[in-house]
Amino acid sequence: MTADPVLVVAWLVLAHLGADFVLQTDRMVSDKTSSGRRAWRGLLTHGAVVAVCHVPFAAAFGVRGVGFAIVVTVAHVLIDRWKVRATRHAEAVALAEAHRRHADTGSPAGLGPAWTPIPGALFLVDQALHLVVAVTAWIVLIAFASLVPEFANGVDRLLGSVDPATFHAAVLLVVVVASLLIVNVRAGAMFVATLVHPREAVTGEPPVDDRPTVSADRPWWQIRLGPFIAIAEPAPSAAASAPSASSSPGPPSGFASPARIGATIGVLERLLIVTFVLSNATAAIGLVVGAKTLARFKQLDDRDFAEYYLLGTLASVAVALVSALVADAALATVGL
Repeated sequence: MTADPVLVVAWLVLAHLGADFVLQTDRMVSDKTSSGRRAWRGLLTHGAVVAVCHVPFAAAFGVRGVGFAIVVTVAHVLIDRWKVRATRHAEAVALAEAHRRHADTGSPAGLGPAWTPIPGALFLVDQALHLVVAVTAWIVLIAFASLVPEFANGVDRLLGSVDPATFHAAVLLVVVVASLLIVNVRAGAMFVATLVHPREAVTGEPPVDDRPTVSADRPWWQIRLGPFIAIAEPAPSAAASAPSASSSPGPPSGFASPARIGATIGVLERLLIVTFVLSNATAAIGLVVGAKTLARFKQLDDRDFAEYYLLGTLASVAVALVSALVADAALATVGL
């Protein structure tokens, strides 16, 4: 008994997305972007997460599946290491060039003196390399391999009298929808933030005002859902929660930051576009973008904001469109 190739590839994509965008914590990212032993600790910890996400392939394909998981995990760690080094180099070059231009012109312009599209491009290359390695390893190692008899028998017992074709279509639908959610909620937000606000210093930390700070009090494991983090925050101490007499007045603490609100708007925008594409209502996409533009119309007189808005919107729409079209093609294989 062999596995359906579309379903296996869909599982491959979901395993990668889950390891990279759901189970990868801020502490892992902080460690990976540092140097020395700490960097390798973050890489190897993330590699362990990747390996765990590919355990089902070892269970389904036996020795070949184990080899597949090892190849994908090792390649993932090496690709991540290359991406971190390449991003830090791009940031250093952009920052040095910004200092030179700023000294020459005396004032910044556009998206910022140290803005560069290279970190955003490296983000896409990194993801593409991960998927190319996974698909290539699948073709070489398990595409033509039979399922382990025990695994196949277990699936048959699970199905019972259920029609295999119906079960296959339902599983594919669940896997594709889960992948779409991760791409458009978490991965899309990270890509847009990396493109619009590339890190302008070589510290490894992006300039996002609401990015959580990693500390000893923060748990190691957490679930990332776009601009939200599913973790239990430690209770603030009495000294920390008490207002300071010398502190200057500011926005009420209950107000969300503009960065978080913008990220949430982007998530909703992408999810709506995906829904419209899958339901063949593509004409409605213009309404979403138009409504977003109308709300920011007066701000578009500011060149810096207009560039920021246009770049972020085009990137967000592109992520939604591409992911929706790929998902639609996958679902079409089972008549959905």
